[in-house]
Amino acid sequence: MIMASSILVTATERGSGKSTIALGLVHLLESSLAKVGYFKPIGRRDDLGSDPDVRLMKDALGLDFSLEEMAPVTMGEVQEALSRGTYDQLLDTILEAYERIADKCDFVICEGTDYFGAMAAFEFDINADISRNLSSPVLLVTQGLNSAEADGGDQADDQIDDRAGPCGNMIKNVALVKEHFDAKGCEMFGVVINRTEPKSDREFHDAAELALQRLGLKLLGTIPRTGMLSKLRVEEVVDALGAKVISGHDRLNVAIQDVSVAGMTVEHALERIPRGSLVVVAGDRDDVLLGLAAAFVSPSVPAPAGVIMTGGLEPRKNVMNLLLDVTGRQMPLLQVQTNTYQTAIGVNKVQPSLQAHQRMRIELVKTLVESNVDVELLIARASVQPKTRRATPKQFIHRMVHTARKDRRHIVLPEGMEPRILHAAHELLDREIVDLTVLGDPDQIRREVGRLGLKPHDELRIIDPATSDLREGFAKRYIELRSPKRTPTWEMSFDLMSDPTYFSTMMVQEGLADGMVSGSVTTTAATLRPALEFVKTKEGFAIASSVFFMCLPDQVLVYGDCAVNPNPTAEQLADIALASAETARAFGIDPLVAMLSYSTGASGTGSEVDKVREATALVRERNPDLPVEGPIQYDAAIDPRVAETKLPGSKVAGAATVFIFPDLNSGNNTYKAVQRAAKAIAIGPVMQGLKKPVNDLSRGCSIPDIINTVVITAIQAQRT
Repeated sequence: MIMASSILVTATERGSGKSTIALGLVHLLESSLAKVGYFKPIGRRDDLGSDPDVRLMKDALGLDFSLEEMAPVTMGEVQEALSRGTYDQLLDTILEAYERIADKCDFVICEGTDYFGAMAAFEFDINADISRNLSSPVLLVTQGLNSAEADGGDQADDQIDDRAGPCGNMIKNVALVKEHFDAKGCEMFGVVINRTEPKSDREFHDAAELALQRLGLKLLGTIPRTGMLSKLRVEEVVDALGAKVISGHDRLNVAIQDVSVAGMTVEHALERIPRGSLVVVAGDRDDVLLGLAAAFVSPSVPAPAGVIMTGGLEPRKNVMNLLLDVTGRQMPLLQVQTNTYQTAIGVNKVQPSLQAHQRMRIELVKTLVESNVDVELLIARASVQPKTRRATPKQFIHRMVHTARKDRRHIVLPEGMEPRILHAAHELLDREIVDLTVLGDPDQIRREVGRLGLKPHDELRIIDPATSDLREGFAKRYIELRSPKRTPTWEMSFDLMSDPTYFSTMMVQEGLADGMVSGSVTTTAATLRPALEFVKTKEGFAIASSVFFMCLPDQVLVYGDCAVNPNPTAEQLADIALASAETARAFGIDPLVAMLSYSTGASGTGSEVDKVREATALVRERNPDLPVEGPIQYDAAIDPRVAETKLPGSKVAGAATVFIFPDLNSGNNTYKAVQRAAKAIAIGPVMQGLKKPVNDLSRGCSIPDIINTVVITAIQAQRT
């Protein structure tokens, strides 16, 4: 008998969005369970030789299993097995593949077939066989749009009366599918309704919940339709039609608002093409193509999302050069071999599909599922109490986001023209994690947002320090904060407050923002200098310091100080240890502090060991309740077997969660070695000891690094 818990996510019809629901469920469960798996028993093979849904899951969620392990069988193999009478043996193959994944997981999300191709009529039977053989209850995904009409089928009509209200047709489809699974002896777990109309979501949810209860089904959630997921991207059309991309490679992720055919004069075409349309036009229509190019850069004419040139044709050389020059090669310009009519029909058949590199859409899926689906039943089925589990990196990051979102704080990002910052800012706002202000020239930032293919965000505040009304007041306040020891001149103060780093730090100091994050293009010294000048350290702390959260496969450790203080004294090491313990506790990590040295206990001598021994004594004096051990070597601090030999009876040895390094040389090298050798995720540096949160990024930071640092800053602000 298979011991791991699982469900089978399947759909009432093709295109219901079961893959996106499955992705969101895996992500959501990973915040509570140590190991969540994904398994698609019967997949398909595209031109890349694997199932696109499985690739999406692996790349977007970082799953450990191979593509072949997660999708062991194709529908073609099922069809062949049915014709040869070897279907039962094929089910055994699926079961064995599932067990290999289930043995390593607390819970497995299985995904049903795609209702695609010649076998679609048989797939309800196949999904039922999979559910029964894997002991996976069925979670049914159905669509909420266009579901008001209920017609035909006396048996369904007996169950679906007027009380089904706006969801009659959908309930009828669910009843028919349930009847089929019931006949096969499958357990029904519940229903998720996808793509409901946002304006009537509450009414729809209540009516559907009542109707499903009468069918003996539980409604786990309704997910509203959103344009960001339902709109095609230009890249999806490129893939579906096999189009050649001539220009606009950086804007293929732009959403298509409409599809238009330009088969008339330029004037009439421009009058009829809505903004954001993908325009289909014959490749030899020089006049229309130049008009569309001009519209793309014009502020007064609706700009197209892109243009498809049909018939394998293209403008003459000079016209093509002019077209590319006018658009700065930014407009997506595609070429196909089919004629205009065939191309328009082909575009309209393309369905939006989630892809691994579409990070913002994937994060939106995660947020929608997290906000609208009741996952407690799944956790209960896994028979795991989340609080007893050591935090995995995904759990740690998910919990941080959840904490930040519960009490949203306002963070300022001074590097407003940096593309990574803008991408991160839009994702943070879309996920409703924090409120944000970016600094820079508003017009330039808005142009950069458009160039990056990001949608304008009404909630993104933009301030230009050079022209802001706050600048003069900030300059006066800077003089006050720096006096009387180093009173700057008015001119110097006023000039400094045009610097985004100084301006943003003063916003934090004056309570106009809760925290600041910088460093993607600014040095650490420049990022921290204003904070050290006038934000200053907390009472009881002589220095500011930093930690990294080292996210290992099954736990998160705290390393300090690995970024700021080169050669701290014993007193400063004590400060670092106490601040690091406070940081660990703030992020849900029980602090067991190891004061690291090249010697354990009383076995070694030397100035460096003496420094650590003195620092440990100071920590105990200042916080007698804090578990701390030192001097102690790293192996004795982390390995229970070594600890039993070197320091038996210690509460910290073998179980440390906070590691304090004696100097920056050892700390910085160790965190990088562990990051590379153990493939750990290093989140930081996280500044600590300041009165208000200011954090520094690495200049090589990625978009997820920026997001994580902003989330950490927001949580620090909650506790300031």
